[in-house]
Amino acid sequence: MTPIERLGRFPVLPILNQSDTKQALSTAEALLEGGLDVLEITLRTETAKESLQAVRKEFPNILLGAGSIQTPKQIKWAKDHEIDFVVSPGWSDENWECSRDIDIPLFPGVISPSELMHAIAQGCRTPKIFPIEPIGGIAYLKALLAPFSKQGLSCIPTGGIGMEMVSKYLRIGSALTVGGSWITPFKLIESNDFKTITRLANSSLLLANQDQ
Repeated sequence: MTPIERLGRFPVLPILNQSDTKQALSTAEALLEGGLDVLEITLRTETAKESLQAVRKEFPNILLGAGSIQTPKQIKWAKDHEIDFVVSPGWSDENWECSRDIDIPLFPGVISPSELMHAIAQGCRTPKIFPIEPIGGIAYLKALLAPFSKQGLSCIPTGGIGMEMVSKYLRIGSALTVGGSWITPFKLIESNDFKTITRLANSSLLLANQDQ
């Protein structure tokens, strides 16, 4: 099963933005206990790379992604350290070409029709739509995707999506999964409340079947 196929098994992609290495390991363990063997750690902190390496070593079977990727150098680092996929906040031809050259899945961020057209022309069918909630949420995503309904897109809506909105995004039909930092909020990590993270992870598995 490819990383993209594995990712599509989960309604939510947990996103970890802030943590030290010990906290990242505890978060990954909590997610696994809740039935989520997937995690994206963004490169927003000085300890992010160390955290990714530690999680990769401790939990070799977890589907692990590096987020906030901005350069080919970061993409190559992720590949060299056996990260399964990379996620970028925006589109870059250079990053896309690099990801294809070294064979690592990249989910590049797009938000406008022009960006999406360009991504499709470059062969991308799995864009990250970011930041979706601040720019219009469900209504905007439907309008954005409507002209491209025959392109076979499997997008990842991300940015400000809470638990209560996940099912609505999934029902659009073109969502591979939904990015969510609400499963791994820093306030829970800081207070060592990993049991709640496990409960949130477990609850997230039911969201694909909810009718809201």
